[in-house]
Amino acid sequence: MKPTLFKKMKNQYLLLFLFQLLFFNSCSHKIIESCTNNNYLSNNNINPVNNFENRRELKTKLLKSDFDFLYEKFGLSCSDLLIEHFYCNICFNSYENSLTSYDGRKYVFENNISAIEITNECLNLISTMSMGENEYSTFLKNQE
Repeated sequence: MKPTLFKKMKNQYLLLFLFQLLFFNSCSHKIIESCTNNNYLSNNNINPVNNFENRRELKTKLLKSDFDFLYEKFGLSCSDLLIEHFYCNICFNSYENSLTSYDGRKYVFENNISAIEITNECLNLISTMSMGENEYSTFLKNQE
């Protein structure tokens, strides 16, 4: 008995679906693998007015030790400033330099920049975001 045209098309769509599933899962697996406990810094605190109930995600090509550098304006290391005060998780040794906001928007930074420059970029972006603007203002008031 010959397969009908409908069965042939159904099989082709199934094959296409499986291919897409494998392709997208293999890409996301690469991203997850690059952020392990050894190269990931995080904190459990979440901005109380953040309806998304998550933290920002910073990915950087730099090393953890690069973010130990003192951000002189505030007397804190780059990592402490971003993690403790601006609700950022940091994934080091990543394939890119980027910041993902609470709502999932992703901002990509240049490849060859320092921890200070990335921190500046993050603070500039965060201070223009709806919730970030309040976080930045509160942080500045607490620094006085």
